[in-house]
Amino acid sequence: MKSRRNKWVSSLAAVGLAVGCLALAGLGSGATPAEASDSPTGQQGASRFVVLEAFNNEAVLDNETGLVWETIPARARTVWKNAAGICAKKTVGGKKGWRLPVVKELATLADHTIYPPPALPTGHPFSNIEFFGYWTATEHEDYTMSAWDVNFDYGLVGNDFKINTNFVWCVRDNAK
Repeated sequence: MKSRRNKWVSSLAAVGLAVGCLALAGLGSGATPAEASDSPTGQQGASRFVVLEAFNNEAVLDNETGLVWETIPARARTVWKNAAGICAKKTVGGKKGWRLPVVKELATLADHTIYPPPALPTGHPFSNIEFFGYWTATEHEDYTMSAWDVNFDYGLVGNDFKINTNFVWCVRDNAK
């Protein structure tokens, strides 16, 4: 019995040592070793988001996707059929041309490894983010009564009935 426990403890120690070495190498942060060593702080994501002065600091450029996001989404919930219209009518930073993101776009902001919420990438400049679902423009391919949403309490992509209410986070294709 004692030798089995010693083997188990030794195995556990070896795993702990391996995880510690990976973390020191930068792999625990999601960065490749090159990215971890290139960054002055050793952290990835420091320059991913840029707050745009041309939008009165009310919008953020995501350098990873090229998309421009509202810095502070409205705290109003709506049914899916109204969500796209809310974005189309919106003016952020004195600019129009906003739209409801497709599921792949909004999912780029969700980070399910972050806890406590909001489940957003480290270093993000966003505020007013609810720990709830945000509509996307993507309808469910099999169930016409549902559309895809992204939930920022745990960073999960899911779907919801279109008659339910979720939040809206608008996006633009460029910073012009």
